[in-house]
Amino acid sequence: MKKNFTPLFFASVVVMMSVYLTCDMFSLWDSRPLKFVTSAVITLFGLSVIKKKESRFVSVGLLFTLAADVFLVLLDKYLYGVAVFIAAQLCYAMYLTYISDKKAVPELVKRIIPAALAAVVAAVLGFKGNIVLPAAYAVCIGVNIAHSVELQLKKPCKEHFLLMVGFIVFVCGDICVGLRHLPFVTENVASVLYLITWISYPPSQILVLASTGAFRGKG
Repeated sequence: MKKNFTPLFFASVVVMMSVYLTCDMFSLWDSRPLKFVTSAVITLFGLSVIKKKESRFVSVGLLFTLAADVFLVLLDKYLYGVAVFIAAQLCYAMYLTYISDKKAVPELVKRIIPAALAAVVAAVLGFKGNIVLPAAYAVCIGVNIAHSVELQLKKPCKEHFLLMVGFIVFVCGDICVGLRHLPFVTENVASVLYLITWISYPPSQILVLASTGAFRGKG
């Protein structure tokens, strides 16, 4: 009989989140390694349960997300992490394209060209890299959110709804990350934004993973 490790997976994520949030709120110790482990557990579990061809785009997206966490969480290399996150969003764009029965090239163009233009405009306006690259990323995830909303409206179902909510929760965390790197944000505000980021981040990954049907053995 095949064992179902899903309850253990959810329990472990809840425990790890509870521990690192407690550490952050009370400044007990550096919780970044535990945050990375949490992301790694989600990624590895996702790779183990995803089976369908179209869902493999989510697998690659999770891998890129974990790679981005190496830069953002462990190495504190913000721009490198954002660059890898762009690759993750392009993987999710391919997943959206596949389940929407659309053509890949036009859908990628809808993201890449506007993202490049956003980066160029930000650079021309004199912004530095910590704004230029996130501007490109914001366009990519923004289009993905719009696409997921369109998909849910045209083909409403539980999986599409979970994907849409997952992207929305994801971007909430991303906004907090971006705001934290603005020069005028105070330390207290940055601390709150940091907590919100790590409250929303694992659930957003799990929601995207759940949209594949993997937790029900249909991923």
